[in-house]
Amino acid sequence: RVRMYPTPAAQTTSRPPMARDSPVSMEVKDGVAVISMSNPPVNALAVPVLEGIEANVKAAQADSGVRAIVITGSRGKFSGGFDITQLKARTEGRPVRNMSDFNAVLNSIVEAGPKPTVAAIENLALGGGLEVAMACNARVATPKAQLGLPELQLGVIPGFGGTQRLPRLVGLPKALDMMLKSKPIKAEEALKLGLVDAIVPHDQLIASATKLANDIAAKRVPRRMASYDSAKLPGDEAVVKKIFAGARRQAKRVKHLMPHPWLCLDAVEAGVSKGSEVGLAAEQDAFGKAVTSKACKGLVHMFFASRSTAAVPGVTDVGLKPRATKCVAVVGGGLMGSGIATACALAGVRVMLKEINQKFLDAGMGRIKANLASNVKKGRMTQQKADAIYSLCVPCLTYDKFGDADMVIEAVIENLDLKQKIFADLERSCRPDCILSTNTSTIDITKVASKMKNPERILGAHFFSPAHVMQLFEIIRTDATPPQVLVDALGLSKQIKKTPVVVGNCTGFAVNRVFFPYTMSACLLADLGLDPYAIDNAIRMFGMPMGPFRLGDLVGHDVGVHVGQNFIDDFPLRVYESKLIPGLMAGGRMGEKSGKGFYAYDAKRRATPDPEGIAALLRTSRAAAAGRFKHSTDGELLAMTADDIAEMIFFPVVNEACRCLAEGVVVRAGDLDVASILGMGFPPFRGGIVHWADQVGAVRIASRLREWCTRYGGIYQPCAYLEDCAVQGRALADGPFTGPDRSKL
Repeated sequence: RVRMYPTPAAQTTSRPPMARDSPVSMEVKDGVAVISMSNPPVNALAVPVLEGIEANVKAAQADSGVRAIVITGSRGKFSGGFDITQLKARTEGRPVRNMSDFNAVLNSIVEAGPKPTVAAIENLALGGGLEVAMACNARVATPKAQLGLPELQLGVIPGFGGTQRLPRLVGLPKALDMMLKSKPIKAEEALKLGLVDAIVPHDQLIASATKLANDIAAKRVPRRMASYDSAKLPGDEAVVKKIFAGARRQAKRVKHLMPHPWLCLDAVEAGVSKGSEVGLAAEQDAFGKAVTSKACKGLVHMFFASRSTAAVPGVTDVGLKPRATKCVAVVGGGLMGSGIATACALAGVRVMLKEINQKFLDAGMGRIKANLASNVKKGRMTQQKADAIYSLCVPCLTYDKFGDADMVIEAVIENLDLKQKIFADLERSCRPDCILSTNTSTIDITKVASKMKNPERILGAHFFSPAHVMQLFEIIRTDATPPQVLVDALGLSKQIKKTPVVVGNCTGFAVNRVFFPYTMSACLLADLGLDPYAIDNAIRMFGMPMGPFRLGDLVGHDVGVHVGQNFIDDFPLRVYESKLIPGLMAGGRMGEKSGKGFYAYDAKRRATPDPEGIAALLRTSRAAAAGRFKHSTDGELLAMTADDIAEMIFFPVVNEACRCLAEGVVVRAGDLDVASILGMGFPPFRGGIVHWADQVGAVRIASRLREWCTRYGGIYQPCAYLEDCAVQGRALADGPFTGPDRSKL
């Protein structure tokens, strides 16, 4: 006997009674109600889905012909979690439906209702999806299922009972690890831990879940209610305290910037020590605090911004489809070229790596092999898989095979004459439809193409080192770049799992352009008398992975000076030239690669401040800078806080970002936010450079920059767009009134 139930949402409309416009449906077969969520692409728990689950579970619990209930998802997925658009609306202060009452549904109807429930999990049960599954009395999963609570990645905590049920199902230490690290687990591990009760093939999922539900209803299998099961919680209070003390040590370090890990621990600890009912109340309170934090707002903004970068008006919305990139040729096998080759091969793309002689070619292929070996060592792949990926890479000393390439990426040293020669050769050697691109980080794309017969064929394909690890991919177009070429480049970014940002052709493109004042401003502060290590510490406290001087050591000061010279040449009125880094280089202190820079490095490249080693260099640089500033700043420097230092370094970065927005260098402000986070390590919880600036406010930033410009020069001169936003009370992210100057795009 089979009965189909229209949901209440369908019944209350003017449509015929059997119209089904709800994302949740129910089918009753042989006494088991199978409730299915359908909200593509990942069955996100939008408000109608939650309402549909509630209505259908209540109907099944009330139906005398139903013995048990199975909850599942359609189209190969259980659920990817709560609808994040609802979270975005809440962080933006827009009215949203408060769904905290859904906890009562999970507690009293799904978990503890008169009839047992089983979750049938296919492929994906994340966030709220897993919380719904954990409220069920048992769980059956397919072999490729992933289960986790990644809410902390968005600045919030699990809000549908996850902080209470997960520790009771997998144990306290593992639950904290999964939540605090947003770390999903695979089905096999979930089975061992007790998070799922069985793993079955896809085509047996519903049948197996139905049988288990019937067995629980018939009491052949015990019915478990995770909220009330404390068997896996530590019985010794001292052990509990020790576990939480260890977890809170890390959370405390970031609590002032990111409160959500601490709040998550509050909710878990309340439940462990006082029971799940108290814990659920603590969870709701903690969720409310987390969702209103700046960190949540920034992380949610980054989530949506990173998913918008591939949308380019006039390019991706005109019906063009990306052509498949089956073979990529990389010219240059250095660190960058071999990294690019590795990134492509990891995605299953055939790669040709060209070098000028056998020695360099062997070194380049060796780097690819070493990159793959690192993944094997870290347990990310087997040696067999690494060998298969390496076999996709073909070494070349000539262009003879380049006729097979769908795209060529040049990654040689930053020498314009050399690049021009290479592209003249490539134009003769490659098919007319092959995309030709350069990985340059500093040179105008049109200059590189100036000796080509068809210069419109070239674009910038700027990776960040190490290219097989870093996620950002800048795609630089010129006025002549055909839309199809851009669409194809965007297609490649998807193939190799990079986040693309389409950028106009200008000095430094997006990341290097926006951040060129970063190290210059740090050097200015050091020349004023501030300790470089205090500057680095302040920037780390702001949330950057390292300070500007430590970053310079990592990149290599010779590289930094070479890149910086482009900005000195092109923007002479808004740079600060210090003698500090040239002095470092003259003394052989190139950074990590030479064993010393601002820091000293041991054999394992561990950094130690070296104030004695740089003392003479600081004195020389400060003496050279003496007289450039309008008045003594000794007292002001002594009074500078870490926040003051961060503002003096990042406000000129914001200023340059404003120039990029005004010039139309990027499509939207969110692209700069994504680029700043993925390319420079700007703190994700701050939402990106423009998003953070809007939290600070254009009025404050412009005012401080004007003040510093008077004292310290043009590096702090606020641009017209920033001043306009300050006067008009507009958000920087809104963009210019008249629209950007599309000449850059």
